[in-house]
Amino acid sequence: MNTPGRSPDGLPPVLGVDSVSKSFGGIQALNDISFEVLPGDIHALIGPNGAGKTTLLNLITGNFPADSGRVTFDGAGLNGRKPFERVSLGIARTFQNIELFGSMSVLENVLVGRHVKTGCGFFGAMARFSRVVKEERDARSKALELLEFVGLSEAASWRGTELPFGWQRFLEIARALATEPKILLLDEPASGLNPVETASLAELLEKIRNSGITLLLVEHDMNLVMKISDRVLVLNHGMKLAEGTPCEVQANEAVISAYLGREQAGKACCASAS
Repeated sequence: MNTPGRSPDGLPPVLGVDSVSKSFGGIQALNDISFEVLPGDIHALIGPNGAGKTTLLNLITGNFPADSGRVTFDGAGLNGRKPFERVSLGIARTFQNIELFGSMSVLENVLVGRHVKTGCGFFGAMARFSRVVKEERDARSKALELLEFVGLSEAASWRGTELPFGWQRFLEIARALATEPKILLLDEPASGLNPVETASLAELLEKIRNSGITLLLVEHDMNLVMKISDRVLVLNHGMKLAEGTPCEVQANEAVISAYLGREQAGKACCASAS
């Protein structure tokens, strides 16, 4: 059994959430949530609609502050850091509703994500210093590499909104990867995908993990969650209901009662075992 708070190779958690709470008016969205994400893991976050999953992602990425508690990344506190600072540190995310720049090409959408790794500034861009030209060339090369990685290299010149819906999901992932994250947060990436696209997504998420990037995944597709996840955290009404391996969570009576149901738990178990 692994020591709590340590990965199998002795590394500390890449992400720590310690006693985090958040309310909106009289609604308690999150209540005393604590968990850790180990480096190299795919850590899933599941629960009914309104359980607080997206709120938790927003707290981690700095979209709004927690009322209490602490979020750490690579052992350093994140409280008070703005979203762009967290991206620079190595935290990237995608959104439940796809957010692409419709007037830009697929390649340009990925280059937007790459901006966080450039440093030429306004005057450097105007003067076209050799350093700036090299930086732009390297950014374009990296963006094309990422499009190849997610399977969209042939669509580089298309407008982002011309892509089929499933491809738009993959483009959003490529743009997030362009920031060179240590951890990638995904908010329902399988939403709206057909079974073939979902299977391709599972392969892509495994590729991302194998490249050394940790994943925190919010998802309702239990077949996908149980197939690829190392750990699963279950929220219900803003509270932590359960946490463990996919098999442990599937067998948890409280989780079955509040979320999975007997039939869905059985299907997920079959998917995990296959």
